[in-house]
Amino acid sequence: MKSDINKKIMTAKEAVRRFIKPGTHIAFGGFTILRRPMAIAREIVRQGIGELFVTMNGGTLVEEMLAGAGLIKWLETTYLGLEGGMPVAYAMRQGIEMGYIELVEDYSNWSFAQRTLAGKYGLPFMPCMGDLGSDILNYDTFGKAGLRGRDENGEFIHPGIPPKKYEVIDDPFEGFGLRPRRFNAGEDTCGNRTNAYRDGKIKSDKYTGREGVKVLLVPPLLPEVCVIHAQRVAVDGTVRIEGLIGPDVDQSLCGRILIVECERICPPEELRAVPEHNQIAAHFVHAIVEQPFGAYPSAVPNYYDYDYSWFRQYAKEINHQPVEKVRQFWQEHVGKTTDEWDYLYKRVGMEKLFSLRTKPEYHYNPELDRFSKG
Repeated sequence: MKSDINKKIMTAKEAVRRFIKPGTHIAFGGFTILRRPMAIAREIVRQGIGELFVTMNGGTLVEEMLAGAGLIKWLETTYLGLEGGMPVAYAMRQGIEMGYIELVEDYSNWSFAQRTLAGKYGLPFMPCMGDLGSDILNYDTFGKAGLRGRDENGEFIHPGIPPKKYEVIDDPFEGFGLRPRRFNAGEDTCGNRTNAYRDGKIKSDKYTGREGVKVLLVPPLLPEVCVIHAQRVAVDGTVRIEGLIGPDVDQSLCGRILIVECERICPPEELRAVPEHNQIAAHFVHAIVEQPFGAYPSAVPNYYDYDYSWFRQYAKEINHQPVEKVRQFWQEHVGKTTDEWDYLYKRVGMEKLFSLRTKPEYHYNPELDRFSKG
Protein backbone atom coordinates (compact mmCIF):
# COMPACT_ATOMS: atom_id res chain seq x y z
CA MET A 1 0.00 0.00 0.00
CA LYS A 2 1.08 3.56 -0.68
CA SER A 3 2.05 5.75 2.25
CA ASP A 4 -0.07 8.84 2.87
CA ILE A 5 2.55 10.96 1.12
CA ASN A 6 2.92 8.65 -1.87
CA LYS A 7 -0.85 8.55 -2.36
CA LYS A 8 -0.45 11.92 -4.05
CA ILE A 9 1.81 10.47 -6.74
CA MET A 10 -0.14 9.10 -9.68
CA THR A 11 -0.23 8.92 -13.45
CA ALA A 12 -2.03 11.48 -15.59
CA LYS A 13 -4.62 8.82 -16.35
CA GLU A 14 -5.29 8.28 -12.64
CA ALA A 15 -5.41 12.00 -11.84
CA VAL A 16 -7.88 12.78 -14.61
CA ARG A 17 -10.08 9.79 -13.80
CA ARG A 18 -10.17 10.71 -10.12
CA PHE A 19 -10.63 14.47 -10.21
CA ILE A 20 -12.06 15.56 -13.58
CA LYS A 21 -15.62 14.70 -14.59
CA PRO A 22 -17.99 15.95 -17.31
CA GLY A 23 -18.90 19.55 -16.46
CA THR A 24 -15.96 20.15 -14.09
CA HIS A 25 -14.98 23.80 -13.62
CA ILE A 26 -11.24 23.66 -14.28
CA ALA A 27 -8.52 26.33 -14.37
CA PHE A 28 -5.33 25.61 -16.32
CA GLY A 29 -2.06 27.27 -15.35
CA GLY A 30 0.93 28.43 -17.31
CA PHE A 31 1.08 31.59 -19.38
CA THR A 32 0.98 31.90 -23.18
CA ILE A 33 3.58 29.33 -24.36
CA LEU A 34 5.17 28.77 -20.95
CA ARG A 35 4.62 25.72 -18.71
CA ARG A 36 1.18 24.82 -20.01
CA PRO A 37 -0.05 21.58 -18.35
CA MET A 38 -0.41 19.66 -21.58
CA ALA A 39 -0.03 16.14 -20.15
CA ILE A 40 -3.23 16.41 -18.12
CA ALA A 41 -5.02 18.19 -20.96
CA ARG A 42 -4.05 15.47 -23.43
CA GLU A 43 -5.31 12.83 -21.03
CA ILE A 44 -8.65 14.64 -20.83
CA VAL A 45 -8.83 14.33 -24.62
CA ARG A 46 -8.01 10.61 -24.46
CA GLN A 47 -10.73 10.01 -21.90
CA GLY A 48 -13.17 12.21 -23.83
CA ILE A 49 -14.33 14.20 -20.80
CA GLY A 50 -16.53 16.99 -22.11
CA GLU A 51 -19.02 19.68 -21.12
CA LEU A 52 -16.11 21.40 -19.33
CA PHE A 53 -16.27 24.86 -17.80
CA VAL A 54 -12.75 26.11 -18.57
CA THR A 55 -11.14 29.13 -16.92
CA MET A 56 -7.89 30.61 -18.22
CA ASN A 57 -5.66 33.68 -17.99
CA GLY A 58 -3.36 34.20 -20.95
CA GLY A 59 -2.68 31.85 -23.83
CA THR A 60 -4.83 29.18 -25.42
CA LEU A 61 -2.63 26.17 -26.13
CA VAL A 62 -4.40 23.84 -23.69
CA GLU A 63 -7.79 25.33 -24.42
CA GLU A 64 -7.35 25.23 -28.20
CA MET A 65 -6.83 21.49 -27.98
CA LEU A 66 -9.87 20.96 -25.75
CA ALA A 67 -11.98 23.17 -27.99
CA GLY A 68 -10.76 21.35 -31.08
CA ALA A 69 -11.75 18.06 -29.49
CA GLY A 70 -15.20 19.48 -28.71
CA LEU A 71 -14.84 19.26 -24.93
CA ILE A 72 -15.48 22.87 -23.78
CA LYS A 73 -19.02 24.03 -22.99
CA TRP A 74 -18.37 27.28 -21.11
CA LEU A 75 -15.28 29.47 -21.24
CA GLU A 76 -14.03 32.23 -18.95
CA THR A 77 -11.05 33.92 -20.54
CA THR A 78 -8.84 36.96 -21.05
CA TYR A 79 -7.16 36.24 -24.39
CA LEU A 80 -7.77 33.95 -27.37
CA GLY A 81 -4.52 34.23 -29.33
CA LEU A 82 -2.35 31.19 -30.02
CA GLU A 83 0.80 33.31 -29.81
CA GLY A 84 2.78 33.46 -33.06
CA GLY A 85 0.77 30.64 -34.59
CA MET A 86 -2.64 32.31 -34.88
CA PRO A 87 -3.83 35.82 -33.94
CA VAL A 88 -7.02 34.12 -32.75
CA ALA A 89 -6.87 30.41 -31.94
CA TYR A 90 -8.84 28.76 -34.72
CA ALA A 91 -10.71 25.98 -32.89
CA MET A 92 -11.64 28.41 -30.10
CA ARG A 93 -12.99 30.90 -32.62
CA GLN A 94 -14.79 28.16 -34.53
CA GLY A 95 -16.36 26.80 -31.35
CA ILE A 96 -17.62 30.23 -30.31
CA GLU A 97 -18.96 31.11 -33.76
CA MET A 98 -20.65 27.74 -34.27
CA GLY A 99 -22.02 27.60 -30.74
CA TYR A 100 -20.56 24.38 -29.41
CA ILE A 101 -18.70 26.58 -26.94
CA GLU A 102 -22.01 27.86 -25.64
CA LEU A 103 -20.96 30.72 -23.37
CA VAL A 104 -17.86 32.94 -23.20
CA GLU A 105 -17.20 35.42 -20.38
CA ASP A 106 -14.41 37.96 -20.73
CA TYR A 107 -12.16 39.72 -18.23
CA SER A 108 -8.89 41.61 -18.69
CA ASN A 109 -5.65 39.93 -17.64
CA TRP A 110 -5.39 42.27 -14.69
CA SER A 111 -8.94 41.95 -13.39
CA PHE A 112 -8.68 38.18 -13.79
CA ALA A 113 -5.45 38.20 -11.78
CA GLN A 114 -7.22 40.16 -9.06
CA ARG A 115 -9.96 37.54 -9.04
CA THR A 116 -7.34 34.86 -8.36
CA LEU A 117 -6.00 36.91 -5.44
CA ALA A 118 -9.48 37.13 -3.95
CA GLY A 119 -9.89 33.39 -4.36
CA LYS A 120 -6.47 32.67 -2.88
CA TYR A 121 -7.02 34.74 0.25
CA GLY A 122 -10.70 33.92 0.75
CA LEU A 123 -11.72 37.53 0.21
CA PRO A 124 -15.18 38.57 -1.05
CA PHE A 125 -13.67 40.73 -3.82
CA MET A 126 -10.58 42.58 -4.97
CA PRO A 127 -10.36 46.15 -6.29
CA CYS A 128 -8.90 47.21 -9.62
CA MET A 129 -9.31 50.10 -12.04
CA GLY A 130 -7.96 48.99 -15.41
CA ASP A 131 -11.27 47.78 -16.89
CA LEU A 132 -13.11 51.04 -16.22
CA GLY A 133 -14.08 52.64 -19.51
CA SER A 134 -13.63 49.43 -21.50
CA ASP A 135 -16.33 47.40 -23.25
CA ILE A 136 -15.64 44.47 -20.92
CA LEU A 137 -18.08 45.94 -18.42
CA ASN A 138 -20.83 46.17 -21.03
CA TYR A 139 -21.16 42.41 -21.49
CA ASP A 140 -22.31 39.78 -19.01
CA THR A 141 -22.75 36.51 -20.87
CA PHE A 142 -23.30 34.36 -17.79
CA GLY A 143 -25.81 36.85 -16.41
CA LYS A 144 -27.73 36.94 -19.68
CA ALA A 145 -27.88 33.13 -19.61
CA GLY A 146 -29.44 33.23 -16.13
CA LEU A 147 -26.46 31.67 -14.37
CA ARG A 148 -25.88 34.44 -11.83
CA GLY A 149 -27.63 34.96 -8.52
CA ARG A 150 -29.47 32.47 -6.32
CA ASP A 151 -32.15 29.88 -6.92
CA GLU A 152 -35.45 29.44 -5.06
CA ASN A 153 -33.62 27.60 -2.27
CA GLY A 154 -31.22 30.48 -1.72
CA GLU A 155 -28.25 28.61 -3.21
CA PHE A 156 -26.00 30.12 -5.87
CA ILE A 157 -27.25 29.00 -9.27
CA HIS A 158 -23.77 27.77 -10.18
CA PRO A 159 -21.07 27.27 -7.52
CA GLY A 160 -18.35 28.64 -9.82
CA ILE A 161 -20.22 31.68 -11.14
CA PRO A 162 -20.49 34.72 -8.85
CA PRO A 163 -23.83 36.57 -8.55
CA LYS A 164 -22.35 39.59 -10.34
CA LYS A 165 -19.59 39.95 -12.90
CA TYR A 166 -18.34 43.11 -11.16
CA GLU A 167 -19.42 46.07 -9.08
CA VAL A 168 -18.34 49.71 -9.48
CA ILE A 169 -18.24 51.87 -6.37
CA ASP A 170 -17.07 55.33 -5.41
CA ASP A 171 -13.61 55.25 -3.88
CA PRO A 172 -14.31 55.49 -0.12
CA PHE A 173 -10.87 57.08 0.34
CA GLU A 174 -11.52 59.80 -2.26
CA GLY A 175 -8.50 59.03 -4.42
CA PHE A 176 -6.02 59.15 -1.53
CA GLY A 177 -4.01 56.23 -2.92
CA LEU A 178 -3.53 57.65 -6.40
CA ARG A 179 -0.07 58.79 -7.47
CA PRO A 180 1.68 61.20 -7.77
CA ARG A 181 1.32 63.09 -4.51
CA ARG A 182 3.46 65.73 -2.82
CA PHE A 183 6.06 63.19 -1.71
CA ASN A 184 5.99 61.42 -5.10
CA ALA A 185 5.91 64.29 -7.56
CA GLY A 186 6.29 63.94 -11.29
CA GLU A 187 4.57 61.96 -14.00
CA ASP A 188 1.80 59.44 -13.37
CA THR A 189 4.06 56.39 -13.18
CA CYS A 190 1.33 53.79 -12.71
CA GLY A 191 -1.50 55.26 -14.80
CA ASN A 192 -4.04 54.97 -12.00
CA ARG A 193 -4.40 58.69 -11.43
CA THR A 194 -4.72 59.51 -15.10
CA ASN A 195 -7.20 56.70 -15.77
CA ALA A 196 -9.21 57.34 -12.64
CA TYR A 197 -9.72 61.01 -13.33
CA ARG A 198 -10.21 60.59 -17.06
CA ASP A 199 -12.91 57.96 -16.67
CA GLY A 200 -14.04 58.52 -13.11
CA LYS A 201 -14.64 62.23 -13.47
CA ILE A 202 -15.84 62.57 -17.04
CA LYS A 203 -17.95 59.40 -17.17
CA SER A 204 -19.03 59.14 -13.56
CA ASP A 205 -22.74 58.98 -14.43
CA LYS A 206 -22.07 55.80 -16.37
CA TYR A 207 -21.32 53.92 -13.17
CA THR A 208 -22.61 55.43 -9.94
CA GLY A 209 -24.11 58.76 -10.97
CA ARG A 210 -21.77 60.65 -8.68
CA GLU A 211 -18.62 62.54 -9.54
CA GLY A 212 -15.37 61.19 -8.14
CA VAL A 213 -12.85 58.40 -8.39
CA LYS A 214 -14.34 55.01 -9.17
CA VAL A 215 -13.14 51.55 -8.15
CA LEU A 216 -14.02 48.29 -9.85
CA LEU A 217 -14.63 45.31 -7.56
CA VAL A 218 -14.24 41.84 -9.05
CA PRO A 219 -15.39 38.59 -7.40
CA PRO A 220 -13.10 35.70 -6.42
CA LEU A 221 -12.21 32.92 -8.81
CA LEU A 222 -13.33 29.59 -7.30
CA PRO A 223 -12.80 26.67 -9.71
CA GLU A 224 -13.24 23.06 -8.69
CA VAL A 225 -9.86 21.95 -10.07
CA CYS A 226 -6.62 23.79 -10.86
CA VAL A 227 -3.86 22.22 -12.95
CA ILE A 228 -0.31 23.56 -13.30
CA HIS A 229 3.06 22.37 -14.64
CA ALA A 230 6.18 22.85 -12.50
CA GLN A 231 9.82 21.92 -12.84
CA ARG A 232 10.17 20.08 -9.53
CA VAL A 233 7.79 18.73 -6.92
CA ALA A 234 8.90 16.96 -3.75
CA VAL A 235 7.32 13.64 -2.88
CA ASP A 236 5.33 15.38 -0.15
CA GLY A 237 3.88 17.88 -2.64
CA THR A 238 6.07 20.97 -2.15
CA VAL A 239 6.21 22.82 -5.48
CA ARG A 240 9.05 24.78 -7.05
CA ILE A 241 8.47 26.80 -10.22
CA GLU A 242 11.46 28.26 -12.04
CA GLY A 243 11.37 31.26 -14.34
CA LEU A 244 8.26 33.33 -14.98
CA ILE A 245 5.57 32.28 -12.51
CA GLY A 246 2.64 34.04 -14.18
CA PRO A 247 -0.75 33.42 -12.54
CA ASP A 248 0.08 29.94 -11.29
CA VAL A 249 0.65 30.37 -7.55
CA ASP A 250 -2.39 32.55 -6.89
CA GLN A 251 -4.57 30.51 -9.22
CA SER A 252 -3.43 27.23 -7.66
CA LEU A 253 -4.72 28.27 -4.27
CA CYS A 254 -8.16 29.28 -5.55
CA GLY A 255 -9.55 25.85 -6.25
CA ARG A 256 -10.72 22.90 -4.23
CA ILE A 257 -8.33 20.43 -5.93
CA LEU A 258 -4.78 21.08 -7.18
CA ILE A 259 -3.10 18.79 -9.70
CA VAL A 260 0.58 19.46 -10.35
CA GLU A 261 2.34 17.81 -13.26
CA CYS A 262 6.12 18.16 -13.19
CA GLU A 263 9.36 17.36 -14.93
CA ARG A 264 10.77 15.62 -11.89
CA ILE A 265 9.74 14.36 -8.46
CA CYS A 266 12.52 14.90 -5.93
CA PRO A 267 13.24 14.27 -2.23
CA PRO A 268 11.83 16.94 0.13
CA GLU A 269 15.38 17.70 1.33
CA GLU A 270 16.31 18.94 -2.13
CA LEU A 271 13.71 21.71 -2.00
CA ARG A 272 14.15 22.41 1.70
CA ALA A 273 17.78 23.33 1.07
CA VAL A 274 16.61 26.65 -0.40
CA PRO A 275 13.08 26.99 0.96
CA GLU A 276 12.57 30.58 -0.17
CA HIS A 277 12.56 29.36 -3.79
CA ASN A 278 9.48 27.18 -3.20
CA GLN A 279 6.07 28.63 -3.98
CA ILE A 280 3.35 26.15 -3.00
CA ALA A 281 3.23 24.22 0.26
CA ALA A 282 2.72 20.47 0.21
CA HIS A 283 -0.68 20.41 1.92
CA PHE A 284 -2.31 22.29 -0.97
CA VAL A 285 -1.44 19.59 -3.51
CA HIS A 286 -3.80 16.67 -4.15
CA ALA A 287 -2.06 14.96 -7.08
CA ILE A 288 1.52 14.85 -8.37
CA VAL A 289 2.07 13.64 -11.92
CA GLU A 290 5.69 13.20 -12.97
CA GLN A 291 5.88 13.60 -16.73
CA PRO A 292 9.08 14.78 -18.42
CA PHE A 293 8.25 16.92 -21.48
CA GLY A 294 4.67 17.05 -20.23
CA ALA A 295 4.32 20.71 -21.18
CA TYR A 296 5.32 20.15 -24.84
CA PRO A 297 4.98 22.04 -27.18
CA SER A 298 5.20 24.90 -24.67
CA ALA A 299 8.44 25.80 -22.88
CA VAL A 300 9.69 24.89 -19.41
CA PRO A 301 12.56 27.20 -18.35
CA ASN A 302 15.81 25.37 -17.58
CA TYR A 303 14.45 22.19 -19.18
CA TYR A 304 13.25 22.73 -22.77
CA ASP A 305 12.09 25.45 -25.11
CA TYR A 306 8.85 25.76 -27.05
CA ASP A 307 8.56 24.04 -30.42
CA TYR A 308 7.87 26.71 -33.01
CA SER A 309 7.60 24.08 -35.75
CA TRP A 310 4.61 22.51 -33.99
CA PHE A 311 2.71 25.82 -33.93
CA ARG A 312 3.58 26.52 -37.55
CA GLN A 313 2.46 23.08 -38.71
CA TYR A 314 -0.72 23.21 -36.65
CA ALA A 315 -1.72 26.54 -38.19
CA LYS A 316 -1.01 25.17 -41.66
CA GLU A 317 -3.17 22.08 -41.12
CA ILE A 318 -6.08 23.58 -39.19
CA ASN A 319 -6.75 27.11 -40.43
CA HIS A 320 -10.07 27.35 -42.34
CA GLN A 321 -10.84 23.65 -41.94
CA PRO A 322 -14.39 22.47 -41.13
CA VAL A 323 -15.13 21.30 -37.62
CA GLU A 324 -15.04 17.63 -38.67
CA LYS A 325 -11.44 18.02 -39.86
CA VAL A 326 -10.45 19.81 -36.65
CA ARG A 327 -11.97 17.04 -34.53
CA GLN A 328 -10.26 14.42 -36.68
CA PHE A 329 -6.89 16.14 -36.26
CA TRP A 330 -7.05 16.07 -32.45
CA GLN A 331 -8.35 12.53 -32.39
CA GLU A 332 -5.45 11.37 -34.55
CA HIS A 333 -2.85 13.59 -32.87
CA VAL A 334 -3.80 12.81 -29.25
CA GLY A 335 -6.91 10.68 -28.89
CA LYS A 336 -5.44 7.58 -30.49
CA THR A 337 -2.34 7.54 -28.28
CA THR A 338 -2.51 5.33 -25.20
CA ASP A 339 -0.74 7.63 -22.74
CA GLU A 340 1.71 10.53 -22.58
CA TRP A 341 4.83 8.53 -23.38
CA ASP A 342 3.06 6.98 -26.35
CA TYR A 343 2.21 10.49 -27.55
CA LEU A 344 5.75 11.79 -27.08
CA TYR A 345 7.33 8.82 -28.85
CA LYS A 346 4.90 8.53 -31.76
CA ARG A 347 3.77 12.10 -32.43
CA VAL A 348 6.89 14.06 -31.48
CA GLY A 349 9.93 11.79 -31.26
CA MET A 350 12.83 11.77 -28.84
CA GLU A 351 15.17 13.46 -31.30
CA LYS A 352 12.85 16.46 -31.57
CA LEU A 353 12.32 16.63 -27.81
CA PHE A 354 16.02 16.56 -27.00
CA SER A 355 16.72 19.21 -29.64
CA LEU A 356 14.57 21.56 -27.54
CA ARG A 357 16.68 21.17 -24.39
CA THR A 358 17.75 24.50 -22.93
CA LYS A 359 21.32 25.78 -22.74
CA PRO A 360 22.43 26.15 -19.09
CA GLU A 361 23.89 29.61 -19.63
CA TYR A 362 20.63 30.96 -21.11
CA HIS A 363 17.84 28.87 -19.49
CA TYR A 364 16.36 28.55 -23.00
CA ASN A 365 17.73 27.46 -26.39
CA PRO A 366 18.93 30.42 -28.51
CA GLU A 367 19.57 28.19 -31.53
CA LEU A 368 15.90 27.43 -32.18
CA ASP A 369 13.47 29.09 -34.56
CA ARG A 370 11.33 31.77 -32.95
CA PHE A 371 7.96 33.30 -33.72
CA SER A 372 9.75 36.57 -34.40
CA LYS A 373 11.83 34.87 -37.08
CA GLY A 374 8.91 33.15 -38.75
